[in-house]
Amino acid sequence: MRILQRLQRSVRRLTTGAAIIAMLALPSMASAQPEVRAEMEHLHSTNAVERARAAETLGRSGHALRDEITPLLRRLLRDDPEWEVRASAGRALGRLGTRDAVPDLVGALRDPVVDVRVVAAAAIWRLPDPAAVPALIELLDDTDANARQWATLALGVIRDTRSVAPLLELLDDPVPAVRLDVIRSLGRIRNAGALAALETRASTSGAPNDERVEAVGALAVLDAPQRIDALVRLLGSRERQVREAAITALGQVGDALALPALRRQRTSERVPALRTAIDEAVANIEARRSAASPD
Repeated sequence: MRILQRLQRSVRRLTTGAAIIAMLALPSMASAQPEVRAEMEHLHSTNAVERARAAETLGRSGHALRDEITPLLRRLLRDDPEWEVRASAGRALGRLGTRDAVPDLVGALRDPVVDVRVVAAAAIWRLPDPAAVPALIELLDDTDANARQWATLALGVIRDTRSVAPLLELLDDPVPAVRLDVIRSLGRIRNAGALAALETRASTSGAPNDERVEAVGALAVLDAPQRIDALVRLLGSRERQVREAAITALGQVGDALALPALRRQRTSERVPALRTAIDEAVANIEARRSAASPD
């Protein structure tokens, strides 16, 4: 009985000690709240620099009082006369992950200052919502490349098929980074309507290699059975990187119908590393076929 009592006392001491250590190691939510509330008061300051700074701080450290902070930030995003404050408020709303703010972020996509439009698109990228699609599609025509790029990224994570046609029109954007993100977003949306344009980009010899390789990767994930035929056709590319990307993609998504083309390419391929890649792709396809067999 005494042994049992000593064990129980030891367990209680250990448990209490662990709790004390945990309390010392982690800052108390309650102790942080006065500082957060002080920053909330600064959102009402007559000084724009102070309002912007408070919004930035609350975006990083205001999660504990997010429900109280959000209405204040939304008001600043909508109504503040200084664009720096509106931009800071939009950035904070994105960091706090406040979905209630999506309507105000959508409105900010049409802000007269491009920095605010970019911040709003980046926040919607964190908070994807189909309600933002029409305004994001408008932003694809923005004169600022950063705005077009963030609109493209946000549309990619929303994955709404309404954006496929407008994104396809942006495949010839003069800025390489925008074109790359257009290709990536088309892959994320996975709509079969992008297949022909992506295959054309992958097979165009004058296009930059990074875009061609990215287009192969986007093709591979489309919700279209014709993607396998497109990848098989790309095995004949003169560009080694494109052939390699097509081989790898077929190894990941190809079926038994792709095996003859891969084996033909194996006999004509002059690059040893690509012959090895073909062997691996064939093995992957055969393994999937065996796993799917009724036997």
